[in-house]
Amino acid sequence: MHAGKPAKDGADQPSNACRAGRANGRNREHGIAVLMVVVCLAVLLPFTASFNYNARVDWQSAVNQGDEIKARNLQRGAMRLSVLLFELQRLVFNQTLFQQYVGKMDITQVAPYLMSVFGSQDGGEGLGALLGLNTESLNELAVADGGFEVRLEAESGRVNVNCLGQTQGGKNRAQERTIEVLEALMMPTLYDPLFDEEKADGRRYTREQVIAGIVDYIDDDRRKFDVVRLRARSNPEDYRYDELHDRYQARNARLDSVDELHLVEGIDDDWMAAFAAELTVYGSCKVNLNFASADQIALVIRHSANEEGRDLVSGENFLLKTLPLAKFVVESREFSLFKKTEDFKQLVEQPDQFVNPLALMMGQQEQDDSLLPQIPQGIPIRLSGSKDEDDVMQGGVNDIANVDPERVYRVDITTEVGSVRKRVIGVYDMQYARSQSQGKGAWLYYREE
Repeated sequence: MHAGKPAKDGADQPSNACRAGRANGRNREHGIAVLMVVVCLAVLLPFTASFNYNARVDWQSAVNQGDEIKARNLQRGAMRLSVLLFELQRLVFNQTLFQQYVGKMDITQVAPYLMSVFGSQDGGEGLGALLGLNTESLNELAVADGGFEVRLEAESGRVNVNCLGQTQGGKNRAQERTIEVLEALMMPTLYDPLFDEEKADGRRYTREQVIAGIVDYIDDDRRKFDVVRLRARSNPEDYRYDELHDRYQARNARLDSVDELHLVEGIDDDWMAAFAAELTVYGSCKVNLNFASADQIALVIRHSANEEGRDLVSGENFLLKTLPLAKFVVESREFSLFKKTEDFKQLVEQPDQFVNPLALMMGQQEQDDSLLPQIPQGIPIRLSGSKDEDDVMQGGVNDIANVDPERVYRVDITTEVGSVRKRVIGVYDMQYARSQSQGKGAWLYYREE
């Protein structure tokens, strides 16, 4: 190009090829940047997600740990409140003057209402509805975070299996009476599959074999027990507990827990599910009529029925007449406990002379009689055992039952705070002599779940 001459149009502008090359270079740079961003995100996202997950796990663990501590403290507080209830039973309900004016009462009748004041936000309202009082001020006593529920049960309403080890006999014949009650418990045909089917060891066990196994596991001798003769045989025990994979020996002493019956030959989980609720290892060898179940009451009625009532407790009449009468006794007992066994005898023989408890709950308004349960037929019974004309001993109520004040209670406490739920079961003896402090009362059994 010559100097001084104007350039041609477009001579100083880059060509199309140059512009395309530079554009491709910039596009390649953008692609690399996007690729680097994607790689960084791919690397950082797992770390971020893992960190976020671990942080949430640690946070939830800290919350659960705090709820765990709160639930445990609520458990301890509920157990201390339970001890106060036992003192209320001892100092108030067991006093003669209180029973003369109010009637015989037990702490198990009012414990759910009293403990709900502290264990739930609306517990005060339930107590107020029961007493007919304004209890809004009691709502401040309830725990603000979480709650707990306390259930009390009297152990004397169950059969004490430790009485099977009392081989010396005596006036009350504790072993014989306990065997009789266990036989009656397992007698209904409803439980036939428990004894007709093979157990895990491939053997079948009759009712008599199961009872004999329990007696031999508890008594202190080494001879096999005869359920028919109610005494030990001459041949030795041959249960071979020491030949199992997990070897052990027979206890040959009092049991510490009903769960130990799992170790007895012929007893499995199905048997325990059917009968364990009726058994205990605490208390006396007589069933307390104020706390016994309807099945236990029915057994007492059958044992003590006289000649006139024998037909009403035998065969199918046991299910049609005796059990309904026993359930009526339990319903009537909810309002007033028996002061003496004569009161029980009067209720069993003349149930129509007592006010139906369901009628009281329905109020004073007239109700259709068809809506109320029919009052069962009374059954004549004896208070004390006596011999009949054939010189055969006939049983009475006082032989196997009593109405003594309760001394051993089972406490079942369930606490719930957030997502944490805990349960503790304890057994308290009000008359147990303390060794490290003054007074009476101690925990005999304690288990956390």
